[in-house]
Formats: sequence, C-alpha cells, structure tokens
Amino acid sequence: MRKLFFCFLVLITASQVTGAEKLRDNVPNRSFYKDVFFDCGVGLTSRDSLPAVQMLKWSIERGAFSGSDEAAQQNAIIAGDSTDWNGHLLYPDGQPRFKVFFMDGGSSLEHGSSLGEAGRRRIREFVNAGGSYVGTCAGAIIASRGFDEQPSVPTYLGLWPGIFSRTNKANSSSGITIENKSPLLKYYNFGGDKYIANVRHNQGNYPASLPNGAECLARYDFKEAGKAHKQPAVSAYKANVNTGRLVLCGSHPEEVVDGERRDLTAAMLKYAVDGIGMTKIKGYLKNGEARVMDRQTYERLPEYTRIGDMQYHHFAVEIPEGARDITFTLEGATGSHMTLAICKDTYAYDDCADFRSTLDGAKHEFTLSKMAKGIWYVAVHCLDKPEVVENHHGQYYKPTEVKDLLNGVPYTVKVSWK
Repeated sequence: MRKLFFCFLVLITASQVTGAEKLRDNVPNRSFYKDVFFDCGVGLTSRDSLPAVQMLKWSIERGAFSGSDEAAQQNAIIAGDSTDWNGHLLYPDGQPRFKVFFMDGGSSLEHGSSLGEAGRRRIREFVNAGGSYVGTCAGAIIASRGFDEQPSVPTYLGLWPGIFSRTNKANSSSGITIENKSPLLKYYNFGGDKYIANVRHNQGNYPASLPNGAECLARYDFKEAGKAHKQPAVSAYKANVNTGRLVLCGSHPEEVVDGERRDLTAAMLKYAVDGIGMTKIKGYLKNGEARVMDRQTYERLPEYTRIGDMQYHHFAVEIPEGARDITFTLEGATGSHMTLAICKDTYAYDDCADFRSTLDGAKHEFTLSKMAKGIWYVAVHCLDKPEVVENHHGQYYKPTEVKDLLNGVPYTVKVSWK
C-alpha cells in the first residue's frame, strides 16, 4: 500500500501569483555522506582523531596510511580508482561528498608532491564545487600558491589567491587574539577576553597579504617570531557563493582535547561549514518526459549522472494553472533504496517537504489531484551507504548489496499531469 508523508501544503490561487518565480539560490547544500574528511596522509602527522570533531559529535572519515605503498593507498582514496572513479571526496557527479576537507600539519612540499596532479585536482574540484577546507600549519600553506622564497609552487593547491610567509619559528608556542568582529565569536567567546594562550607552533605561517575577499579572523601574539607578530594567525577566503570556504591557521590548535584551543578548532570548522556552496538543480522536469539519470562520471555530464551514496539530486518543475492529477514517479536500480519528495517554497529534503513518499525500495509513485501554480522542487534521495571498516591505515569500504554504489546508482524520475 502506498503511503505519503504530509508536512504542510499551502495552495496559492491564481490571483496570488504575480509574475514568474525565480529559483532559490540561497539554500546551502545539505547533501553529504559525512561531515569531515581528515587528511593526515603522506608527509603529514598521523592522528587517530580530531578532538574538536569528537566534541561536536560530527561524523568523520580519516585518511592515514603506512607501508611501502602509502602514496598509492592515499591516492586511490583521494584521486580515485576503478571502484570509485571520483575518489572519496566527490560524488559521481562531482559534488562534494563531505562538508569539510581538513588537512593536518607536517610537510606541505612532501604531501603536495605525494598527491600527484590527480589528487591535487580532486581537492580543488571539491572546494570549487562547494565543499569547505580547513588547514593547519602545512595544511594552511599548501592551500596557497606558494611562499616568499618560492611564490609559485606547482605542487600546492592554489585555492588561496596569494602566497604565505613562513615564521621560521620551530618548537614554540604563541598566543592568538580573536579579532573584535571575527565571525569565530558567533560560536565561542574564548573566556570573554578573546585570547587563546599557548598554541603550539612549529615552522608555521601566515598570509603574506590578504587578497580581495579574504578575512583575518585572529592574529598572532608572538613577539619572539619577529615579523610574524600581529600577523593573521587564522584567515578565511571564499571565492563566490557556490564555492566552499577556506579557513586556514598557521599554528596547531587541532591536537588539543579541551579548552579554548579545542574551541578555536571547533569554531574554524563551524565557520567553514557555514560557508559551503548552495543547493542547485539538475534541471527542469517537463510534463510526461522521463528524466533518465544513468550517465557515468567519466562521461562528464553531471546533469544526467547517477546518484551517489546518501546524496540528494534536485530538480524543478513548473506546474501550470489548472493542472490536475499530477503524478510523480521514481524508479531506481534493483536493490537500491531511495525517497522522492516535493516542496513548493524551497528545495525539498526529507525533513523539509510538502509531500514525501515513504515506500520501501526505489520505486515510488504518488498523485495529487491539484497543486498550486508555479515552481515546485523535486528531490531524489539515495539512502544507501557503504559499510566502512577502520584500522591504522585509514578507512575502507566493504562490498554492499548495491552494485557499484560508489560510482552511482541509476534511476528515472518523471512528473506528468492532465
């Protein structure tokens, strides 16, 4: 028996509609597998966890590797392989699979080189598609184009449109003062004095200058480091509304298990998540025309590419005045599990929908006798996720009942009316 989940429905009469509606362009993306991907790979400090993520109770996947094939393991996960063409960071259609990519400290030059061009490209694609990036020490400077002595480093990511300066101060600690109008203060007050003491510092860095669109969130209290004193210790940059946000710190607050240093890391993560890209549609659905979503990653047709694990795909349909018996249909691959939801005023998600099918499996159909005129948002949500095991090498996926889940599940969606 078919069931429908009903949240709310506001019918709009013809007299209430004035002019053509515009698609929403200000709804942050909520389609992710997990919150954080933690890169502590080749040349970086290997950590079992991030205390701030544990405190926030966020989900995390850790990429840490060892052995003679360390770089090969790392790049199969970040750059991709035959079982996961886009790598763990991206869905089959190139959308970010995590909210935040977090890069640990270590050697930026060694890690950047180990990633290879394919790995570096994946991280750039992740941020440009709307995923955010947090980096500490090496993870901060590698996001830039280079540093003072070498302003163009080909193995750096180039996401920050400028260069960094190195403090050349090892095995030390600094104070960090939060700027008076820093967005980090939205999350914590840092004891009321906006000062964090004894933050470990080891060959850290800071932006040589702040390019247009960049922000200084906090500054060093670090007189023994000479020119680094009062320079930006934490900075941020977001290229545009559709990209993710970079939040970069030249020191090491990420390792501390409690107190203000941990809260600083948590505030950086929260500000990064608040800067993820916006939700977008795959396209408009037309009356009676099936939308077949079966293309593979390598075909480079994201508007028709298969859906990934726990991912949402969004569509729009313009319902004309007088339409009746409007039928929504979804048919996914055998063995998969999906939901179908619609919403009038904003993008549909499972917890924000006017109607949502609650059938099991991946075959859904419901009919509404009438609907308000105008643009409606349609969402397909893949409920399947891979089973994960973790050991000291990192995390690995077990085979699942849904074949080739990491490379996407095909489906067809359709809306029709009289």
